[in-house]
Amino acid sequence: MPTSIIGLFESQDIAREVVSALGKAGFDDDKIETMTKSSVDEITSRLVEAGYEEDKAQRYGQALQKSGVLVIADVEDDKADEALSTMRRFEVLTPEALLERSGGSSEESTSAQVIEESLEVGKSRTSTGKRLTTEVSEREVKESVTLHEDNVEVERSRADRTLKPEEADKAFKETSIEVTGYSEKPVVSKEAHVVEEVSLSKNSGEREVTVGGTVRRQDVKVEDVDLKTKTSKKS
Repeated sequence: MPTSIIGLFESQDIAREVVSALGKAGFDDDKIETMTKSSVDEITSRLVEAGYEEDKAQRYGQALQKSGVLVIADVEDDKADEALSTMRRFEVLTPEALLERSGGSSEESTSAQVIEESLEVGKSRTSTGKRLTTEVSEREVKESVTLHEDNVEVERSRADRTLKPEEADKAFKETSIEVTGYSEKPVVSKEAHVVEEVSLSKNSGEREVTVGGTVRRQDVKVEDVDLKTKTSKKS
């Protein structure tokens, strides 16, 4: 499942270096985009799509109206930490920090930032399912059937009998005698039957999963500095 990793940077030059570093780390250039000077609504919509809360997404959109570049990398879950570490090799800013830098103040100051990461969990939708296809196969089927058959047999038997004159007159004439027999032959016909029905149905539900990650925090420690003046003696 893809995860969107974002980073807010101060300038186009830094953003280009980030994109180049991600590419060298093996991430797909087609899944890395940069946003700058886009409308607040456009940026908000893109970040909400990536799983960010709307109010936080709007803060990014408002900050980008002043300056800065937003880098968005869509990566697989198991590569999310690597992509985040690659971005953190550069200075990642919060919307508030970016607005502070773009305020144009001329006062010279030195500052350090307290940075704390938060784990942002988003959702993306993927499609899964099942497909029914039908296949026609053939198999040899044998069935037994009992067939009736008549056989006409010819039997000759020797006879020695004297015909009377009137019988002889009737006997000497051409005649034909037929005996008809019947036999059965197998006739094959086919009839289709529905023996099983397979159907697809979809049930929707929700499940809760727990995801985790490592977040870091950078604190600022304040110490008093005792400046000692060095002196030298001449002899």
